[in-house]
Amino acid sequence: MSKILKVKEGQRYAQRPGAHCPATVWQVGAVRQDAVPVPHARLVRLDDPLQTKTISCATLADPTFYELIGDIPSHSGA
Repeated sequence: MSKILKVKEGQRYAQRPGAHCPATVWQVGAVRQDAVPVPHARLVRLDDPLQTKTISCATLADPTFYELIGDIPSHSGA
């Protein structure tokens, strides 16, 4: 049984290169779970923050398309 990754804000993913898309690194800016049947993540491209996209968390967690490469530690104010 494969492990399901929990997509959360601050994670960084490398997009697998393909015929029409170069390898790029994206950071999860937000995860939306309300009013949609499948949770979606809003991604921001690290080398060009003006480029954003929204994809399903299931696609983002699929190693065929993306690879989790890092996490930004959350800053909880306590």
